[in-house]
Amino acid sequence: MSDTNAPVRVGRIEFINCFPLYDHFEEELAARGVAAEIVEGHPAALNALLAEGEIDVALPSSIAFARHADRWAVLPHVSISAMGAVDSVQLFTQVPLAEARRIALTEQSATSVCLVKVLCHQWGLTPEFVPRRGPLSEVMASADGLVLIGDEALHVLRTHVFPNNYDLGEEWQRVSGLPMVFAVCAARNDFVAARPGAADAVGQALLASRDRCAAQPEQTAADAALRYDFSQAYLTEYFDRLKYGFTPEYRRGLLEFYRRAAAIGELDAVPELAELGAGD
Repeated sequence: MSDTNAPVRVGRIEFINCFPLYDHFEEELAARGVAAEIVEGHPAALNALLAEGEIDVALPSSIAFARHADRWAVLPHVSISAMGAVDSVQLFTQVPLAEARRIALTEQSATSVCLVKVLCHQWGLTPEFVPRRGPLSEVMASADGLVLIGDEALHVLRTHVFPNNYDLGEEWQRVSGLPMVFAVCAARNDFVAARPGAADAVGQALLASRDRCAAQPEQTAADAALRYDFSQAYLTEYFDRLKYGFTPEYRRGLLEFYRRAAAIGELDAVPELAELGAGD
């Protein structure tokens, strides 16, 4: 049984894309009478911590939620999504896409790994997928392409070192006509059962942080620029690309992603989302 007075252990993705959700999060959560212990990590690491019961709530990769839907509950307030290009989820290639025979996959994200497999199936391509190991120079000595996410993808995109890049959010919209949900907000079922008020407060606080940041986009970008190696102008544009709600349209996009993932054997079953509420 969870200690109802203990701080909620919240996983925070250490990438720029989560800045608007967490900039005011602890203040908003405290205003709701709940304390938080923040645990930072990349998406795959936080997926594992949530699965192991080491944290209570996180923004797990959307495909990770589907694989743990019997043990995790979606908090329907926020997500990390995009309608089209997102910049920070990229497939870089040294050759034209149709000639890529070997693609290295980031170890940091489950959703992007699944998404590139779904897209390759859609494109009629059958490359060999291998884990990314070592520095980029070593990886690209033995692979034609590389999937990167988060801040690393943004930095590599900025350097223009690869002749070809494919924004996976944009490519998903092109083949499906729908938004792409990269991460959902989820909590362990036992935590939600023991502390439903705290679980709801986490979702509400994330949404409130998002709303405060959205109300001051230039200030939010300026604050983020002090922490990350990107300009205020770029981050203003980047945050505008990202969508943090979880509307019915985004749930439709997520379900379609799940259906296509199941069709290629990446999921055993498509989880039910119809009964969820939605953040705007």
